[in-house]
Amino acid sequence: MRTFWLYFDRLIDVMVFLSGLTMAFITAAICYEVVMRYFFLSPSVWVVQTCEYGLLWIVFLGTTWLLREKGHVTVDIIYSRLRDESRSFLNALTFSLAGIACSLVALFGTLYTWESIVSGINDVRAVTVPKYAVFVIIPVGSLLLAIQFFRMVWSEFSKIKS
Repeated sequence: MRTFWLYFDRLIDVMVFLSGLTMAFITAAICYEVVMRYFFLSPSVWVVQTCEYGLLWIVFLGTTWLLREKGHVTVDIIYSRLRDESRSFLNALTFSLAGIACSLVALFGTLYTWESIVSGINDVRAVTVPKYAVFVIIPVGSLLLAIQFFRMVWSEFSKIKS
């Protein structure tokens, strides 16, 4: 099992790196668009659409890493006043519900992506792109996020036992 988690963590690290590269690409593309539009009066048709897709990919590439690093915002007014056992139980409950929700998003995202592949649906805007190429990251990212949530549930149950 340790080997699985080792590769899982490496995959998450690669994904957050790709998220950072995507963010750098978006920044460069917007700078390019500004220069082309205002200095050469020749705007590009692909920049806005590509940046929209990039923002979607950034979210699903980086969220699992952020969860693993406990980087999400939390409100702990009540939580900080609980005993350790109660905190672990509340964490396990919350992480379980979140894992189930992410599993559902992964399931429905997979169904939608599959439907897009089978039907050959394209996103026809400035640049025509197959829809599955844009939305495939949703089931992948959601599945990994669900796995990380269930990993955290297991960790909380381990704390409760000891």
